[in-house]
Amino acid sequence: MTHFSNSNLSETATSMENYSLPNINYTTNERDLHPITKYVQLLIIPILCTIGLIGNTVSTGIFMHKSLRNNSCSIFLAVRGLSDNGFLTTLLIIWISRAFRLQLGSTHGACRIIIFLTYVCGFISVWMVVFVTAENYIRICRPFVVNRVCTPTKAKLIVAVIGLIAVCLYNFPFWAMTPSTCSVYPDLHNIIQGLVYSDTVLTLAIPFVCLFLLMTAIVCDLVKSYKRRKHLRAPNARKNRNPMATVTKMLFAVTLSFFVLNLPSHVNRLRLMILPLIGVQSGNEFSVLDQAVEQITLSIYYLSLAFNIVVYIAFGSRFRCVFIDVFCSRCKDHMLCLTSNNNDKQLATQSTSVMLTNQGFEVVPMQQYKDQCDVSNEC
Repeated sequence: MTHFSNSNLSETATSMENYSLPNINYTTNERDLHPITKYVQLLIIPILCTIGLIGNTVSTGIFMHKSLRNNSCSIFLAVRGLSDNGFLTTLLIIWISRAFRLQLGSTHGACRIIIFLTYVCGFISVWMVVFVTAENYIRICRPFVVNRVCTPTKAKLIVAVIGLIAVCLYNFPFWAMTPSTCSVYPDLHNIIQGLVYSDTVLTLAIPFVCLFLLMTAIVCDLVKSYKRRKHLRAPNARKNRNPMATVTKMLFAVTLSFFVLNLPSHVNRLRLMILPLIGVQSGNEFSVLDQAVEQITLSIYYLSLAFNIVVYIAFGSRFRCVFIDVFCSRCKDHMLCLTSNNNDKQLATQSTSVMLTNQGFEVVPMQQYKDQCDVSNEC
């Protein structure tokens, strides 16, 4: 489901649509907003968007590096980075339009393109995490089929199919909404309401059920594996590095962080959808406190789009190796280029090692470092 603040939604849309369709030209009096809402809209959104665009661009470039791009999970995570960037870009455009009163939504067709992109990018991002989790399940619970199932060719095919499905499902802004205001045509109201419910099922219900079942199976298998290893009581069991744990650690962290950061927003969104249906709250009733709660949950959700690179660096040993290799090598080469003779080059190399050592990094020969990082089929 597309995650936008209800305070930014079209007043002409239905209550169900108001949970999904952004209004770029929203101009509600700021005095009516909760202080938390003002703070999030003024500062948090642009900061998260900027950090996320930079981090996702870097992580996508790393996953497309020659040493990682032949892994299926790298393809899924690279596409996720691109889709997250697409979503954050549209969110930033909406923020710029409101903050500087540019009225970009009045541009013919602009609002329809933005709504289309938000739905498509959100759909692709969610399902990339689902397929990453499915691959993690295969690596842990069905390791004998990994080389046959988890291939770059199959990953590219899955990405193409998901992209085609997203375009087919979410092209409704181009035929069901007015070009200037993105108001739904009255005779298509029921169709759009059905599509909104379908989007809730496709990007909330089904993915979260899949993630929960896959993660449960993964945890159960890991617990059984741990008990078997403990039962063997091998003298060097603690010293040996479990290669399967190395391969799947980052994939599990990606799924868990996505699940935890998305859950508050989904729970709040379900609450806003269910209360009007059971008669507890009017469909058009949206209090200042509701706005503040939604802004908090959405900010947590935006974290899952903006700080993916932190998870990759913290839990992905191969990703971390390539990241350090790319950026530290460039930094070192730059320092070497500033020297004029061999003695100066040696001094620059030593100073780089000292600098890294002082920052808490263990300095090892580059070839040895690459050998340590060379783990087969790891993202």
